[in-house]
Amino acid sequence: MKKYLFGLLAAVAALGTGCSDDNLPEASFSLFQVETVKATAGDGEATIEWTPQEGKPAPVEYYVSWTADDSEVAGGAESVSPDTRQLTVKGLVNDCAYTFSVQSRYADGLAMKVSAVCTPKSTRMPASNFKAMAGDKRAFLSWTAPDTQLEYSYRIDVSAGGETVKSVEAASSETSKLIEGLTNGTVYTFTLTCVYAHGDSESVETTATPGEIDPITVTSTTLRRFELCTFEYNPAYFVQGEIVSVHWEFGDGNSSNETVALYCYPKTGNYTVRLTVTYEGGATEQAEIRITVEGYAWSSVSGTGYQKSSNIVFAPDGQTFYTLSQTDKKLLAISSITGQIVWEYATSAATYGAGPAVGADGTVYFGTEDGDGSFYAVSASGALKWKKTLGAAVKASPAVTSDGVVYALANGGLLFALDAASGAEKWSAAQSGDAGGVAVDRDGTVYFGTSKGIWAYSENGSLKWTCDTAHAVTERGGSLAIGGQILYATLKSKGGCAAIDTATGRTLWKFASQAGDSYHPVVDGDGTVYFCEKSGYLYAVDRNGSEKWIDQTDKNYIYSGFALGADGKAYISQYASPFNLLSFDASGTRNVVMTIGAQTMSPVSIGPDNRLYYGLNGSVAAYEIGCSLAVDGWPMRGCNAQGTNSLK
Repeated sequence: MKKYLFGLLAAVAALGTGCSDDNLPEASFSLFQVETVKATAGDGEATIEWTPQEGKPAPVEYYVSWTADDSEVAGGAESVSPDTRQLTVKGLVNDCAYTFSVQSRYADGLAMKVSAVCTPKSTRMPASNFKAMAGDKRAFLSWTAPDTQLEYSYRIDVSAGGETVKSVEAASSETSKLIEGLTNGTVYTFTLTCVYAHGDSESVETTATPGEIDPITVTSTTLRRFELCTFEYNPAYFVQGEIVSVHWEFGDGNSSNETVALYCYPKTGNYTVRLTVTYEGGATEQAEIRITVEGYAWSSVSGTGYQKSSNIVFAPDGQTFYTLSQTDKKLLAISSITGQIVWEYATSAATYGAGPAVGADGTVYFGTEDGDGSFYAVSASGALKWKKTLGAAVKASPAVTSDGVVYALANGGLLFALDAASGAEKWSAAQSGDAGGVAVDRDGTVYFGTSKGIWAYSENGSLKWTCDTAHAVTERGGSLAIGGQILYATLKSKGGCAAIDTATGRTLWKFASQAGDSYHPVVDGDGTVYFCEKSGYLYAVDRNGSEKWIDQTDKNYIYSGFALGADGKAYISQYASPFNLLSFDASGTRNVVMTIGAQTMSPVSIGPDNRLYYGLNGSVAAYEIGCSLAVDGWPMRGCNAQGTNSLK
């Protein structure tokens, strides 16, 4: 077994041009690459597994290489025998993402790489959300248990003035502890450590000063509109008995019975929040806190690059939105509340038209147009979870389901069903044409369209139907929408929009457009489909294929897509002068919402904060329209506020 160690730059050079130490030839398309590669993270290590192509000649050996995202972390490589299917790489840096590649080596050279990404992490997981609430000579501690299957216990160290006062143990089944016998007016530091058989976790700390008793704790007493606030009662304050229930009144007519209540105020004003605690036996105790809600903190965010036909999507809690910059080649996470850029994730290539999708846990999925077809999963904190090579440019927005499957569509009609958590391939399908769109029905059926046709697959990967007409779906972005039992597809070259029966693949009708390619269909609860044409024509067509209205008051380009508001209006933006935000009522009557004064190619999105979001050349802006996204149909590119492109 031969082993080579080198840094990141050396690794790139060696694998791209051949390693002089081993006289490696360049990779060849004509040789047989492995079928699949899986990387499983461990504590300071990773296990790489691969599957060769069935029925192909065995290689001389396999060449396994790895590089780190951090340029200061060394990569490496190792050659293993041809009967080997697994390799554990040790000595890796925890919390650093590594790309592992496997190549079959034949006598005449190396086959192409097949790669997988994982991030080694410590198995000594710490607790999180560690908080302390002060009481009279006591403090109530609470935390969230670590996400681990290993056995552990807790150690709580209590210190004051730099000296340890006491240590308290807690079982793994506990997530709170009342610490008594403290001195009022003294600042205490509480340190929580998870104790494992193979060592201690990192510690988490919090402080409290007994005697400073607040019955209610909140994220902040001064909030912005739609800012999510956490309301929590203090068990060190309410000590008259065992608490059996709590009731929150938020001062605006809304309430909650959750122990820890989450709430956001849609309107500005001053509110009195009232808490009622009920003890065993029926006795109650109340407390109040005053909340001030201010207006929106921002209307425009600069430094975002140009979002070319890429839709803006939102985190599940609505507190963050995501956008892809085509010019800056990066994914941006921006606070919906403050307008501050929270983090950026840079890529080596741009995406044009293929916006991101967001999973239930806040993970953001997107692809790029590099030659490898790189597809990314980035956590809500901005860290790479995994990366997948699809083999061709990714020009369609992905779809992600509630049961943890991501569907990614690359050019060549290459559809991949990927495990949302790991990126592992569940199944794939190959058709033809440039990628147009992918969407998932409530029963898990996945539909995808390209410039060569439309297909439907079951969630287990079997072909359900090929559309009876080879419709040329407009490439890039989201060109499919679902309404009831109908799949709508926007088409190229005056094709307009086609309606397809989701059960059979039969074309129900086709509504031709006036001048060119059509984009971004959305559907309301009645089955009316709205779509745009690059030349500036806007269309509303009923579920039977009949015209409801057509608009081209201004002859200018429109690359945007509609978003349907709960007020019954359809919103869209203009790419060319006069650069307006427009709304249309059910009859097609046009209204200028506002003049934005700059180009916009991104489809408009209605955020959870009742604002219309749109991307400009160098910035992102939001404008209050006073209504939320429509809840019926497929009201926005991506269907819902998270932009999942999925009804499941």
